[in-house]
Amino acid sequence: MRTLWLALALAATASLPARADDSSAALAAGGLVLEKTDKIALASEELYLSEKAVRIDYRFRNLTDADIETTIAFPMPDVTGDREMLTAIPDPAHDNFLKFATEVDGRPVESQVEQRAFLIRNGAPPVEITDRLKGLGIPLMPTVEATEEALRRLGERRRLALAADGILERQVHKDGTIADVPLWTLKSKFWRRQVFPAGREVTVRQSYVPSLGSLSSLSYGAPNVDPAQKAQYATRYCTEPAFEKAAQALYRRASADGSRSFQAYEQYLSYVITSGGNWAGPIGTFKLVVDKGDPATLIAFCGTNVKKTGPTTFEMVVKDYVPQRDIDVLLLKSGTNG
Repeated sequence: MRTLWLALALAATASLPARADDSSAALAAGGLVLEKTDKIALASEELYLSEKAVRIDYRFRNLTDADIETTIAFPMPDVTGDREMLTAIPDPAHDNFLKFATEVDGRPVESQVEQRAFLIRNGAPPVEITDRLKGLGIPLMPTVEATEEALRRLGERRRLALAADGILERQVHKDGTIADVPLWTLKSKFWRRQVFPAGREVTVRQSYVPSLGSLSSLSYGAPNVDPAQKAQYATRYCTEPAFEKAAQALYRRASADGSRSFQAYEQYLSYVITSGGNWAGPIGTFKLVVDKGDPATLIAFCGTNVKKTGPTTFEMVVKDYVPQRDIDVLLLKSGTNG
């Protein structure tokens, strides 16, 4: 028997030219990461990315003549009570805050959830504070109103003790009011047991609502974007001259609208794929579909032999695929208010 871990890879969204007061950070998520094995092959992976949904269809093949029982885990992205930037979380009030779901061979399956809270400081080992927070009646999710309310109900002495231990940061507003900002990190995972029958294929579908980064205006396309900033976009999103020219035209249109009824803004979607690859060999067939949603949206991302397959969809198919970089999608959205 081998243990096979299927994990969600995650990473923070790289910084982009943006102002802290009108931006939100994404929780970059990914797909399956297996414990190193030469007994399971990934025959195919089909990945669908859009601003509303992420779907990944895997076709695994057990290469052996014996059943392999596995633990399948889906770690959710870490969530930290960041005092500098808002984080885009689809459903922060629930344990399943990305609305994650799994199907195996076409049937929905249930998973158990495990959540733990840690203090993570630079250069120091993580310190778990799960029991301490639960003992005080404080929810583990650091970014919800229920957590703020639970902290307000604590006496001043307890809040000061939490601040002294680095669990909270006390902030004094201009009007003299005090806010206690959570500094802990929530780590969550869903897990279940799964059997891969001998010599057979098993299909696994994962789906969730992505966490999008955003900027309420356009940075790319603005006349004050310097060469270093343009290079950052080009490196991450493979922006080209034609895309840049279209972005500049979109910026001029939004800037010229004195009534502010027409607006243009940026969204960022990231999918971490490079942390996988522990299965036997490369991905047999990898298919990527990116859907920009609105035909008027401008889109840029890196890929090989990408083809436009519909008014809003783009497709890439690669045989014997070994990912060399993660997938980052830039969306320049526009529309009228009202």
